[in-house]
Amino acid sequence: MSAQVQYLKIIILIMVCLLGLHLRMVSIADTQVIQPLRADALEYFMYALNLRTANIYSKSTETLENSMAKPTPDAVRTPGYPLFLALFLDGYPNDRTLARILVVQALMSSLMVVAAFFLFRKFLSFGWACASAFLTALSPHLVVSNSYLLTETLFAFLLVITIWVGSNLGGDHPTVVAILTGVLLGLTALVRPTVQYFPIALALLMVLYFGWRQGLKKALLIILGFILIYSPWLIRNTVVLHKAGDQKLMINFLHHGMYPNFTFDGRPETFGFPYRFDPRTEEISKDLQSVVHEIYKSILHDPVRIGSWFLFGKPFYFWSWDIIQGMGDAFVYPVRTSPYFHDNLFQCAHAFMKWSHWPLVLCCMVGTLAVWHSFFVRDMTSSSIFAVRLVAILILYFTVFHMIGAPFPRYSVPVRPFMYGMAMFLLNVVFKTLCKKWRQIHSTPIRKPSLPLWGGHS
Repeated sequence: MSAQVQYLKIIILIMVCLLGLHLRMVSIADTQVIQPLRADALEYFMYALNLRTANIYSKSTETLENSMAKPTPDAVRTPGYPLFLALFLDGYPNDRTLARILVVQALMSSLMVVAAFFLFRKFLSFGWACASAFLTALSPHLVVSNSYLLTETLFAFLLVITIWVGSNLGGDHPTVVAILTGVLLGLTALVRPTVQYFPIALALLMVLYFGWRQGLKKALLIILGFILIYSPWLIRNTVVLHKAGDQKLMINFLHHGMYPNFTFDGRPETFGFPYRFDPRTEEISKDLQSVVHEIYKSILHDPVRIGSWFLFGKPFYFWSWDIIQGMGDAFVYPVRTSPYFHDNLFQCAHAFMKWSHWPLVLCCMVGTLAVWHSFFVRDMTSSSIFAVRLVAILILYFTVFHMIGAPFPRYSVPVRPFMYGMAMFLLNVVFKTLCKKWRQIHSTPIRKPSLPLWGGHS
């Protein structure tokens, strides 16, 4: 490769990364969130504030009214994001503190674009990997999420870094890489516990790819690294609360996802919040056993309707464009203003990404399934095959996990970079296959007939 081509590639990559940085910095500067400390964001902030001011992990808002109040400890939410917020707090919230947090989130999201490129470069050529990073940079959902005090940005950043590091498990220093992957996975699970069962899926991939002996060894090292990070949280809960964790979020996750099409009795006005209209909500969500029993009863009562909701409806909604529980489109909490309302660059990016969303989702799903067939990886190296199948199993894991519980589109936002990478993988395979067929057709010599075209003997 000539030096000129190499420099051109570097320039293109830098331009993509700068585009991502520009969109994110302008977005946090020009977006005004109406009451940013509300609902989940308020809980995360109170955990951080109580931790800094009272050294107690609690979402209680008592300290906002009385600084001398002693909040009651709980374990409803994992501490990853509150610990991140606590780094910026030196007292009660103010605009300057919030601005610092948003700037750091925008920078993390921009670095995620770079990390995504290097991850996709493991199994894609420069052009296709750059295209994946370009889509990650443009994604309105990933851009807008930086303006909220929610877990999406930190979770997406750690998830991309984790899979990038994990993609090197087949290379040098496998022991160090395996433990580091487990450690990063533990940190990611502390931000959002959705991935706490992912080590099981990862262990299956290790055994499938490396064989029982080597695969099991790598899997155990990953689990060891995960336990080193995640177990202190469980120990704290056991010591302070006399239980390993709080089941409230899991109960809500299952309960909120049991209503077909996110409606109660099919009533349009209940869309997005069906549990608020269900008169038996308190009874159903009493404990984990109650909600599981209710889901079981609903399946027995109407197996076709509930079965189609779980198998088809939930994946559809999970990968949908519009945020259901929120302002809509890419916005969670309502905003007073945003560059997506008036800026030409943002509006063009939004229009392109929305237009291409479902084709990309379809390509991603086909690629995620096709990657397990040897035909689609026949020209790839062993390490590239492992990397692309690692991304595929992550997408399968998130899709199946949210088929079990609530498939709100907001939960798929941190997985969007992987969606773009798998979509480009399929398009790359299709493009190369078509090019190969084209060359075969036009390189085949035309044979001269041995007899006259009109037949007969010479």
